Amino acid sequence: MPYRSLVQNWHDFYIVAGTASATLVGLLFVSLSLHLRAVLARREVRGLARATLANFGLVLLVALIVVIPQDAHAAGLELQATGAASVLIIAAPVLAASRSRTQTIPTWLLFMRFAFSVLGYAGAVTAGVLLTSGSYGAALASLAAATITLLVISLRNTWDLLVGVGEATVEHESRQP
Repeated sequence: MPYRSLVQNWHDFYIVAGTASATLVGLLFVSLSLHLRAVLARREVRGLARATLANFGLVLLVALIVVIPQDAHAAGLELQATGAASVLIIAAPVLAASRSRTQTIPTWLLFMRFAFSVLGYAGAVTAGVLLTSGSYGAALASLAAATITLLVISLRNTWDLLVGVGEATVEHESRQP
């Protein structure tokens, strides 16, 4: 089956995934901005916030790439580039989070969250490679799995961020005279 016919079957999935991702990015920005001091004061919180935004961003870009009327080769190259760029975007925050002296979120939990994010990025890159090689069905299955993984881990990250920032804010306020 040609790529454009096959990808048309996934159109609604990616419209929903992209819409959900864009909405959740907005809500994450609003919620973190309400406690910006706590976010700025803790490296691991900033790192997790950046990774979560990168996850939602990649889901949004994947949705856009899939619904753009283009050939499989172009879509594959775009998926490879965006997946690789996402890894680069979170590399520095992962290192900073591992060196953080304030541990609002336990280190092992952060690394699990980052590992699942990287798994999602790898799924997008793999889908891109499969698209450029002509394995359209496997590519779209890999991409759907990566999209779902990124959305699930990002929702969990968002919860951890909100709870962690809330705890840090309460702790800070309790030390005020």
